[in-house]
Amino acid sequence: MKRIEERPPQTAIIVYKVLIAIAAVLALILIIGTIYGLLKRRPSGSVTPPDANAAIEENIFTSLGKMRIPTAGSEPETVIVSIAFPYNKNDRPFSEELASRISWFKTAISDYFGSLTAEEIETMDTSTINQELLQRFNSGLRLGQIRELYITDFMRL
Repeated sequence: MKRIEERPPQTAIIVYKVLIAIAAVLALILIIGTIYGLLKRRPSGSVTPPDANAAIEENIFTSLGKMRIPTAGSEPETVIVSIAFPYNKNDRPFSEELASRISWFKTAISDYFGSLTAEEIETMDTSTINQELLQRFNSGLRLGQIRELYITDFMRL
């Protein structure tokens, strides 16, 4: 009796060997990357304290822009206000929190001025407005606090 052996085509064997080689290279890359990551990782629980000799580099946060807000009351006026404040640009988490909270800051400003009538705003001085907005801003921040607030533009129309 004659025995017939069926073999896969030669191209299928080549494709199979190439796929095995690619899988082996990917596995090797994963193993080397894992070892490198474990060696370069800081020990858990050790946080690098900020260098006491490093100067605090402040930047001015001006991303709120110029806002036009209608006041409350029977005859509303429009308040145009621009607000800026300094922050430590080396404090990356706080900088990211400030950038992510821009719409919240704008809402807080709109809510504050939108709840006041034109007459109430006329009797207030900018330091009172400044302190109220500073308190509102700091109440919503988790990773730091704003020390000063600058009202760069303030007009009533």
